[in-house]
Amino acid sequence: MRHAILGAGGVGLALGAALARAGHEVVLVMRESSRARYRGVIDVHSKLHGDLAVEARAVERLEEPVDVLWVTVKAPALDAALARVAPRLTPDSVVPLLNGLDHPRSLRTRFGPRQLVGAILIEAERTAPGRVTWNSLYAEVSLATTDGDRAGGRPEDRDRAGGGPERGAGTGGRRLGGLAEVLTDAGLGCTPERDPASVLWRKLVLLLPLALATTAADGPLGIVRRRPELSALLRDAAREACAVAAADTVAVDDRNLLHTLDTLPGRTDTSLHRDVAAGVRPTELAALTEPVLRRARDHHVAVPALTELARRAAERERQAEVPASHRSTYRKGETS
Repeated sequence: MRHAILGAGGVGLALGAALARAGHEVVLVMRESSRARYRGVIDVHSKLHGDLAVEARAVERLEEPVDVLWVTVKAPALDAALARVAPRLTPDSVVPLLNGLDHPRSLRTRFGPRQLVGAILIEAERTAPGRVTWNSLYAEVSLATTDGDRAGGRPEDRDRAGGGPERGAGTGGRRLGGLAEVLTDAGLGCTPERDPASVLWRKLVLLLPLALATTAADGPLGIVRRRPELSALLRDAAREACAVAAADTVAVDDRNLLHTLDTLPGRTDTSLHRDVAAGVRPTELAALTEPVLRRARDHHVAVPALTELARRAAERERQAEVPASHRSTYRKGETS
């Protein structure tokens, strides 16, 4: 299969390397400055998985047909990244792996029923164009079709966007099964889901409290745990996130979530914290927090811990010095 990776950051590079190692053709879509420094090889460095180097082409604009378009930019970069994909292209499957809840609607407007809903759990950091450090033992992808989608709008919205049922669960199910097999063969975990909203929420209830707390603490999870008041806010925020998800008709066991937070290594960090500390602007803080806080208001769910952590993270973002080398990392939201 031919795969295009739109967004050659940590997630995109790790995914692209795994697919290329499994024998798939991979093309990275990069902005000009990154492509100029990319030498045609994805270098993966991992103490847990071992080092890996695989060849992969790079382009500044995707004009060639592909079977799968993986969208791995962060939310602020989405619109500019999509401008790098020729409008006439119609990949068989479009798989966004963004964080948040609001992006499926805009993607469905452009790609219609070809768009799946996805999420990935991985800790991977781009250190240079084409170079990635993979810090987590896990790499787990969850996927669902948008047939009957509750994640991005009403049925009538889906029909206007071209996402109606005419191509049905049969087509979506076959694409989902095929991608799950591809990812498994590439050494990545993959869980097909029936409900697209669950795919997004089950990652967000873990990521959002963790991202806000590590950003507020200006350090990894171990630093959060050393500050009792902040650690308590983290746990309360996780419970609140589960309550908002439940109000949005996605049940998440908060006991399992708290157990996960308690057992994650102290070195666990988040890309939001790293971006804030490095001066990368804009960050995905708004894309993570605003949809959850908006749904909390709509469903009358009290979220004082989430609100306080979001306030502290935003204050940390304002206080962080913006190094000159990062001031234009996302030129008007451009992709990596």
